[in-house]
Amino acid sequence: MESASSRNNAEAHGSESLAEWPVEELESVPDCPICGSHDRALLYDGLTDRVFGVAPGKWTLYRCARCESAWLDPRPTRESIGLAYANYYTHDASDHPIVRRKGGLRTFLHDAMNDYRNTRYGLKRAPSNCLGRWIIPLVPSLRAAVDAECRHLPSPPPGGGRLLEVGFGNGGFLKLATEAGWSAEGIDPDQKAVEAARSRGLNVRCASAEDLKSESGSYDMIVLCHVIEHVHDPLLVLRELYRLLTPGGTLWLDTPNLNSKGHRKFGRYWRDLDPPRHLVIFGSESLISILGGVGFVGVRRRWRGLSVFDVFPVSEAIKYSRDTRGASRNGKPPIGEVFAELHEMFFSKDREFITITAVKPVES
Repeated sequence: MESASSRNNAEAHGSESLAEWPVEELESVPDCPICGSHDRALLYDGLTDRVFGVAPGKWTLYRCARCESAWLDPRPTRESIGLAYANYYTHDASDHPIVRRKGGLRTFLHDAMNDYRNTRYGLKRAPSNCLGRWIIPLVPSLRAAVDAECRHLPSPPPGGGRLLEVGFGNGGFLKLATEAGWSAEGIDPDQKAVEAARSRGLNVRCASAEDLKSESGSYDMIVLCHVIEHVHDPLLVLRELYRLLTPGGTLWLDTPNLNSKGHRKFGRYWRDLDPPRHLVIFGSESLISILGGVGFVGVRRRWRGLSVFDVFPVSEAIKYSRDTRGASRNGKPPIGEVFAELHEMFFSKDREFITITAVKPVES
């Protein structure tokens, strides 16, 4: 039976989030879409869209006994999945800085991080404070957050480098990569996201990786930031990206971690279950194994700092049926979240996000 708390949260979003997904637009996924195993266990049932409150339906999530990935069964078809993105953040063409210029300390940190970005990644962000290049590296969480925002970009190769972002959000990183000297372009199947990015003058098109049949070995770097969990066939996408990379090219990938401390804490209320948009959710070891199976080498774990302070407040809002929009600690997180952030620094398997770089080997 639908609970009053669930109804209240749906109403707060102004949507009928508990209506049924059209049954003819669902597909069954009885086996693990990552390793093909038949051996699975129920993880959660009755999940609803509690983050954006726009997708109808109740959803069931299973976990693979072999590779420990989780997936929805049934799930929306490729033709109907757009219904889950009716009001999505990628349609917003504005930038959202890590720290806003609000108050003396925040203003200082904002400007210091700009200086670190400028020094480390060759940007020209203003206003900046020249102390940032020295101070930000001394604060691990801030440095990790800025480095992840910049996708750990290396300098472009001699003669210029070609970069592809698959699922580019609102285009914020493409703009950054262009400023850093890369020839950056993006693809996304969401026409509204494409229009938002084009309004910023970015080189983007409505397409998927499978559509780029003529561009094998064309890109020096490919970026997927919170994309792989949204696709129906993650293995196919990773193989296509491997094909598109130049020998020696780098893949940068970021996705929620099913083994995170946040998932253990909040369970079915964890923000990054996000049904039905998240079709597959990985554990870090399974994803690293998959990348190796595709052919990638030099897999390196990275840390996306400050993620706890994004994920925990929204998860708590979901748990207590509060409006998730704008859920924040307003710069004053409880001590437990501060310790969780410190824990992430040293225990990569427990991090909220799996952030990885991997390399396509140079062919002999």
